[in-house]
Formats: sequence, C-alpha cells, structure tokens
Amino acid sequence: MRGTLSLLMRLMIGCACAALFSAGAAWTSAQQLTPTWVQLGEGDTAVAKVVVASAGNCPSINIGGKKLPMVERHPIPDGFRPLCEAAVPSNTRSASVNGQALALPKSDPSIVTVFGDTGCRIKSSEVQNCKNPAKWPFEQVAADAAAEKPDLMIHVGDYLYREIPCPSGSEAMCGSTPSGDNWETWNADFFTPAAKLLAVVPWAFTRGNHESCDRSWRGWFYYFDSRAWDGVCERYSAPYFIKLGSFELVILDSSEVQEDGADENQVSTYTTQLASIHTTNAWLVAHHPFWAFKSGIMGKPSVSISVPLQEAWNRASPKGIDLILSGHIHLFELVVLDHARPPQIVAGGGGTNLAAPITASLNGKPVLGSTVVESQSEDQFGYTVLAKRGDAWHLSLKNQLQDVVFSCSLEQSGETSAADRTGEGYEGSCGGF
Repeated sequence: MRGTLSLLMRLMIGCACAALFSAGAAWTSAQQLTPTWVQLGEGDTAVAKVVVASAGNCPSINIGGKKLPMVERHPIPDGFRPLCEAAVPSNTRSASVNGQALALPKSDPSIVTVFGDTGCRIKSSEVQNCKNPAKWPFEQVAADAAAEKPDLMIHVGDYLYREIPCPSGSEAMCGSTPSGDNWETWNADFFTPAAKLLAVVPWAFTRGNHESCDRSWRGWFYYFDSRAWDGVCERYSAPYFIKLGSFELVILDSSEVQEDGADENQVSTYTTQLASIHTTNAWLVAHHPFWAFKSGIMGKPSVSISVPLQEAWNRASPKGIDLILSGHIHLFELVVLDHARPPQIVAGGGGTNLAAPITASLNGKPVLGSTVVESQSEDQFGYTVLAKRGDAWHLSLKNQLQDVVFSCSLEQSGETSAADRTGEGYEGSCGGF
C-alpha cells in the first residue's frame, strides 16, 4: 500500500511538472506546439526541430549569438502541423529557440538512456487505459529519464499505438482520444508525454514496425527521419552512422521485418545492409532484436526472434558491433550469446502494454548457430541507463519509481563482472563486449 501511494504521488507530480512545462512553452511562443529538440543525424550532424501551429511561422534559432531562420520541412502531409528545422554546426557551444536553451550533442557521451514502444495501445482486441498514468506511464518514464541528466537519449522505435478510434464501451479508458497517422495522435502518443525529455537531451531515433509503410509512416518520415523527405514511404531505409567523438551508433531500419519467418527478400536486403557496416566499437540500434525471446503461446516455451535479422547476421558476419539495442518485445531483456556475438538489450517497456513475462530461464537455448549463455528478463515499465565507468558500461534498468530492478557491467575487455539485482540478492555474470 505504501509503495502504491508513493507511485501515485510521483505520477501526479510528474503530470503536474509536464503541464507546467507545456504551459511555459506555449507562453513563450503561441505558435510553438512542442519544445525544440535536437536530433542526431548521419556522421556528426545535428538538427534542431520544433513543431509549430501553422505554416509560415518558423522561429529563428540563435546559434552563438547569431540569429538564423529555421526552415519549414516540405511537403507537409495532410493532417499534420509544420515542422521547422535548422542544422546545428558541430562546433556550436550554445543555441536557443524562443529563449529555450538547446541540449547540444556531447562528444563521447557517458550517460545514455534507452527505451521504446511508448504509445498507448488501442486495438479492437486490446485497449490500454490512456487516462490512467499508472496504466500508461510513458510521461513518468520520460520525466524520470530526464532526471538522469543523460548525454544522449535513444528511442528504439514504435511511437504511435492509437491506430483505431476508441472502441465502444471503452470510453473510460480512451474516450475522445485521437487516432490514426496525424498530428493530433502523434502529439497525444509522443510529443506531449515526452516534452520534458525532448527539451533536455539530444535524441537518436529509430523506426519501428508501427511506423512501417502500412501504418504510421507519414509522421515518422516527416518528424523524425534524419534525411530528405519527398512525401513517399521507403520500406527499407539505408543504415547510417552517428558519431559523437569515439562513440558511434549504427541506426538500422527494421520496420518491415517479419519476425517469425525467413523471408528471402528480407534476408537478402538486411544481409546487404549489414555487410555495408564497417566500424569498430559501435552500438547497433534496430527496433527488432537480433536475438531475443518472446513468451510462447498457451504455455509453450519462449521463441527467439527475429529470423530474417539472425540469418542476415550469419551471412554478413558484421564486425565492430559491441552491443545491440532494440525494442519490439514489450519487456526488458538482456541476452548474451557465445561465438563472440554482441550482447542484446531489449528496452521495450517504455509505456505501451507489457508483453507476457518470460518466466523460465533462457540459458542454453539455441539461437541460429549460437547458444544463450546468460539472460535476464523483467516485465516492468521503465527505462535503461548505460553509464560509462572506465572501460565498462554499467547497465541499470529502472522502473517507474526509479528503483534499480536489474544492473550489471558490460566489460569492453571481454571479461565478465557481477550483476546485482536490487532487493533480491541476485548475483551472476553480465556478458562482456
């Protein structure tokens, strides 16, 4: 009971803070609908972005004391509000929009937060309570992640879940909610709950299956894709690299992946993309995990996914990938394999309904040419923090109360170290790079 009251109080405080932030942003500029965020693009590029109420009203950006116009992104899809953007030079030390200081990229970030699968799920067969912050806690998760003061935020995909109107009989959970691929739904499912975090840290985004060409692709390509936009959906966007000093991300678009079948066209496409990756000590970010597990149906054993990516990895044998970050499965998972495969983190507990828990150990399970040597799964809402400590990255999974649910160290040297699970005395190894 005490924990429940504490959670409710935190959720109320978080909602109040977000409301105050939104009111402040609206007061600063009547046209501005979101805080200005900084998004990382290919190489060492960064772009400042803000959504405004109507066309022709982009604000100026102040870069090092010099005011420059932000440019409207075209074409504006029907049903969407305009996006204004401006390149932020890599040597920029200060920048602001409408008095809001921008969070600029940091070379060699030492604190990275990760989550994905964040929107409020509305399907005919499954309705999440979008009006109850304990049931859809994305706003609190984002506010808690902001409190970590991260140098980088990585969203591993799946933003929009309100795909249909609120079903009859579910009005108490989602009455009057917007739906479909339009501004109102993107605002409800992402921009409003993420506002506080958007403003305080540079972001790297990847595309999920909810943003595929058969679903909410317009909002993805217009607001978040880092490349030129021509109003057309691209099924297989080319991978690209983000560089922050010696720190590097590889962003892979897995939005079309058929997780349970080895579609040869997909295997061939992703083999070519993985073979094009030439890097050292990089993290690969893709919405679909390469080796993770979903719970089995009707009590059957857990099943590994995603087959096309696994087969493509075997054919391409990419080098220089230290870690894989994904979502798609609405849980936290850490999967460590043998045969020098990089560890897989699944950070899919950002807000949408959680998946069925994985209760049995995955250790010893085969994954297309390799075997699980260590695993951990947690079915709680929350976010992952990766903090650099010497040559190691310390991993912490934190829940809605910011309690550490699971932690371990990922050693770049290849050695393993102890993993402590908060409150339960858990000890084990956490796979090395």
